[in-house]
Amino acid sequence: MPSMPGRRFAIVAPNFYPRICGVGDHSALLAAELRRRGLGVRIFTRSPTGHHPASPDLDVYGTSSRFPTLAAQDIFEHIRADQPTDALIQYTPQMWDAWRFGSPALVWLTGRLRKLGLRTTLIAHELYVPWKPRPDLAMAAALQRLQFIALLRNCDRVFVTTRSRAAAISTFCALFRIAKPEVIPVGPNAVPVDSVRPLHDRPPISPKIGLFSTAAVGKRFDVVLGAFEEIARQFPSAELVLLGDLGPADQPRVVAIRNAIARHPAAKRIRQTGRLSLAEIARELALLDLYLFPMETGANTRSGTLPAALGSGVPVIATRGRETDGLFRHDENLVFADTMSATAFAAAALRLLRDPVLSKKIGDGGRDLYQGHMTWERTADQLLADPSS
Repeated sequence: MPSMPGRRFAIVAPNFYPRICGVGDHSALLAAELRRRGLGVRIFTRSPTGHHPASPDLDVYGTSSRFPTLAAQDIFEHIRADQPTDALIQYTPQMWDAWRFGSPALVWLTGRLRKLGLRTTLIAHELYVPWKPRPDLAMAAALQRLQFIALLRNCDRVFVTTRSRAAAISTFCALFRIAKPEVIPVGPNAVPVDSVRPLHDRPPISPKIGLFSTAAVGKRFDVVLGAFEEIARQFPSAELVLLGDLGPADQPRVVAIRNAIARHPAAKRIRQTGRLSLAEIARELALLDLYLFPMETGANTRSGTLPAALGSGVPVIATRGRETDGLFRHDENLVFADTMSATAFAAAALRLLRDPVLSKKIGDGGRDLYQGHMTWERTADQLLADPSS
């Protein structure tokens, strides 16, 4: 797509570097691609902020206001002074530390931005909390939905990150005559480099298996560690690499993972890298023989880590889940484990390790999937396309 001189984007994000935040990384990498096309970009978020390595000269404003409504007012004044043509809202329901009941801050902000004449686009990285029978959680779910609907009505275009999420809000959009939601896959938070693992005509002697994830809810490290126990029995020189920062050291899930590693029969073959730059993550991914994706929602287009592995040409093992769509095809661009279990992941991994021809086919298919749907160039094309065309 040709560049459009004079078009300037204000990207409103929940957090930014140096905070560990997938949406912050998404904002920086998307901004870098927009700027590469000659467009103006400035990030508006909350403090602290720093120079993101993916786009170190990107202009970032961080509000010091600690409450969502005050943060929205402060950011609005700075956007108004900046006079952009477009506003891009990187939405999460508890943005800027809104409590479980959400906040009207973004509804107010998007309403004011539209009055200024800005084209306002929403990328919803998360939607709202699920319904729970407990009264306070039920109220939180209801309020977040009402706020989300109001936010949708203030935006010219609405993107979500999976087809299942588009289906989930399509009723809202039809009922309130809101633009039909579009699906925009999340690009890689570590821009991939080509795999540098040697091509084998026989099973590797010392396979390297990896995972790039925090210890967030729904990330099944127990499955990975259990699978690696079986893999290490079959390949005694195998290595498991846990890439990136798991999270705060005192977080219960992080403590549980580290305790499980300490007790693991192959503990000496498990390496934790700790926090790395995204460029370092990409280089580490390119050294892997297999990548495990133990996310309970299954292979999906809302992950920033999955396309980083796919784009490297590393064979990926995942499961089918509620957010898995037809882009992901078994034995073509990844391998689906039969269940979310250590036994199933180990069986899939051993099958690939013992069949170099299939492993290469899956890696090449994953790279093709990435190039066709998940690059930052594709994301920017979709964002900048005329929705009426």
